[in-house]
Amino acid sequence: MQIIALISGKGGVGKSTLTANIAMALTQREKRVLVIDLDPQNTQRHHLGMDPDEIAGLAREGITSHAIFDSPFGMQFIPFGRVQEGELDEFAAELKKHPTWLADGIESISDKFDFVLLDTPPGPTVYLQQAIRAAHRALVIVLSDAASYATLPKITALVEQYTEGRKDFLGMHRLINQMPTRGRLGHQVRDAIFSNADAQVVPVVIHKDERVSQALAFERPVLEYYPGCKASLDIQYVTDWIIESEEQ
Repeated sequence: MQIIALISGKGGVGKSTLTANIAMALTQREKRVLVIDLDPQNTQRHHLGMDPDEIAGLAREGITSHAIFDSPFGMQFIPFGRVQEGELDEFAAELKKHPTWLADGIESISDKFDFVLLDTPPGPTVYLQQAIRAAHRALVIVLSDAASYATLPKITALVEQYTEGRKDFLGMHRLINQMPTRGRLGHQVRDAIFSNADAQVVPVVIHKDERVSQALAFERPVLEYYPGCKASLDIQYVTDWIIESEEQ
């Protein structure tokens, strides 16, 4: 089993959307996939077809069979759950006291899945710490803009801090999302990310595609809504890279 944390230094980079679609692409390749939503915004339930009235999830049930839901798109997932502010504070405090809470929970169900994808909130949160400590690999999702590029040193330092000394951590890779087909700045930032000798970069970018937002409006992964569009094909390539690099 491989655990992959999708992380970012800033919001609005499409991380949750990518998580759901990579999960679907892995499922299409007959992999047993679990998505765990560590973001208090609880957005994965929209991507993965959950009943909007359901309030259960990670914050209340933890990582148990009772917390796992079946998505109509083939994978399984644990939503963050809908919680009140006081409950959220208590959950965050519990995670701070137990740094390996997430890793221990995943270990208890490790025989059931080939891949576990962790969707995290942006920035240096306790949820990010839990995810990095549990993950075998981190995908840092960035846009090809100056703001995303500026967050890379800090998020890189955090990953290095929480994985120091871990022999089971396979590395951190940057993945460019919503790459514009035109515009000089976007291509300059992309070139800077790829030319950084110290950075490992996924050798595929996800191009900007209006069908991604259209699919989200219908609460579907774009791979299911429009499998032949550019973004869907890019996500398929990224998924193949994930599987191939795991096998290596």
